[in-house]
Amino acid sequence: MADLIIDEPRLSDTSLAADRNDAKSVVFEGIGKLFGDAAALKNVDLSVARGEVFGIIGRSGAGKSTLLRLVNGLEKPSSGEVRVNGVSVGGLDERGLVALRRRIGMVFQHFNLLSAKTVRENIALPLKIAGVNKRDIDAKVDALLELVGLSAKRDAYPRSLSGGQKQRVGIARALVHDPDLLLCDEATSALDPETTQQILALLRDINRRLGLTVLLITHEMAVIREVCDSVAVIEAGEVVETGPVWRVFGDPHHAATQALLRTPVHDLPPDLAARLAAAPQDNADVLLDVRYTGESKQEPDLGALAVALGALGGRVNFVHGGIDRIQGHAQGRLVVSAQLRASGSNGAGLRAHVEALVAGARRHADKVEVLGYV
Repeated sequence: MADLIIDEPRLSDTSLAADRNDAKSVVFEGIGKLFGDAAALKNVDLSVARGEVFGIIGRSGAGKSTLLRLVNGLEKPSSGEVRVNGVSVGGLDERGLVALRRRIGMVFQHFNLLSAKTVRENIALPLKIAGVNKRDIDAKVDALLELVGLSAKRDAYPRSLSGGQKQRVGIARALVHDPDLLLCDEATSALDPETTQQILALLRDINRRLGLTVLLITHEMAVIREVCDSVAVIEAGEVVETGPVWRVFGDPHHAATQALLRTPVHDLPPDLAARLAAAPQDNADVLLDVRYTGESKQEPDLGALAVALGALGGRVNFVHGGIDRIQGHAQGRLVVSAQLRASGSNGAGLRAHVEALVAGARRHADKVEVLGYV
């Protein structure tokens, strides 16, 4: 592939260039944002490490897009400070903001391509505006087309492209100034699942090849899981949970995170939920919610779990759930049924048996809870 780094005229700012070795690409410190009397963001503290893919997730209206627009100075915080490469965005004059924005690429949900221009012309436009000579424009555009897999479409018009191809053009255009940081605003929301996977794979490939920091906002947990290193969950303008993706997925603490993860975490099927009883009975089965958070980094030993529960009673069945891997950590949820011993009318004996089953399961899992009895 052709070299993506070329010399081009840039509006530069010496303070921006001086701090690019800072370990943090983006820092939000005490950020608040008011629109009238309404608080869109409240006391946000976040940092994005250089070279990582950082996801911000939340429901519609949670404040994700507002937070993203603070990074390139399209919005100004009502309180707090945003720093990019160690430089305070709020302290930049107009010339400094122009220089900053040329170091930040932006990928949009709806592509924003010019319908009267070809793929090549759409990608080349920012360079043409910046006054780059034609030979360098051609070299850069050819290299970017190869990077995003669209060399054969260089002379096509947007109307002839699929949604995924249009987004590839948008990504190529965002890279024309060799940015340090790529902002993705719901970049896959308008795409079908298969195309979404392809675009996420491309973003991850670009991150690894170019060492580019990617800050991505979405409302889809599947997108976060597929491409991000770290994630922040935002709810009603506040960051309610943050950390490595595997940890947040494996052991979500806040109700907003749990709600966003409800489907990936394998909710209890309605037919099982309808049969649940609150109290144990002779020869009933206890349903155990067995969780593997990935914290221990040990592989779940389902055979040992079944043997441990079977030794304490009767039949053992795995009735729902699954184990997955995220960032090298095995995690997931299993719903396990274990038969209770008959004990006549001795409720204390049944409760003691349930406690023994829970204790036995906990030796082979990170978290175990009783869901009920069937």
